[in-house]
Amino acid sequence: MRGDQHVSLSLATAGLLIAPSLPVLDPVLSAVLLFGVFVGSLAPDADAVDAAIFNGRIDGTKGKRGQVVNGLAVVLPVFGYTIRYLIYYPLSLVFMLLLRKSYRHRHRGLLHSFAGVGLTTLVLSGYLALILTWLGGGLTLLPAFGCAFFAGCVLHLVEDTCTPAGVAWLYPFSRRRTAGRVRTQGIFEVRPAAFAIVLAAAAAGMLVAPFVTAASPEELRRLALVGTPTLWLLFMLVSRVRREQRDR
Repeated sequence: MRGDQHVSLSLATAGLLIAPSLPVLDPVLSAVLLFGVFVGSLAPDADAVDAAIFNGRIDGTKGKRGQVVNGLAVVLPVFGYTIRYLIYYPLSLVFMLLLRKSYRHRHRGLLHSFAGVGLTTLVLSGYLALILTWLGGGLTLLPAFGCAFFAGCVLHLVEDTCTPAGVAWLYPFSRRRTAGRVRTQGIFEVRPAAFAIVLAAAAAGMLVAPFVTAASPEELRRLALVGTPTLWLLFMLVSRVRREQRDR
């Protein structure tokens, strides 16, 4: 998927999950969580030289939302080049030495696997801990950023699983790929945008629910935890439908 689609889908998903807790969450913590998901939603593409994480802006974002997103995007190249040269290449060398011919540097390879994004999260968190310690800053919010970054990476993988190229979740130990039929280049494809709208609408519903229903915050949190993966499961099923069949 394109960078703007990864950002929209990932942030909408994160918004749905944290919306029931937003009134009681510390605003700084909420911002750190959303920022972590934002960076993580683009991080797996650091294995491609033309990835959005290297550009410092997200093409395709418009209006006030685009201004906010691109205001944050100026720091993306710092994360992109750090991940590519200080995490991805060293990890690739380790796997190449361990697995020899069984490992090959490729786009949608190590950084598009559960092991790859897990190790990237750990190493990046280690780098950030060293920098924050050197600067004399606290590490209180680092675990929150690390968890949110990992969640953004996993969402990126889930989103790419909906495309024809798919994702080999267990790479480099297995090359078996899971794929869908959502093509985001060269044709008019409405499914990613439509699903992002559904997620955003659900998040907005969670925010207004306390004022229009008798549901407790705990009930809304449980509903978000169940509803979010359910919506994603439905989207992944829809992503496997051919456009020709869907348009009939």
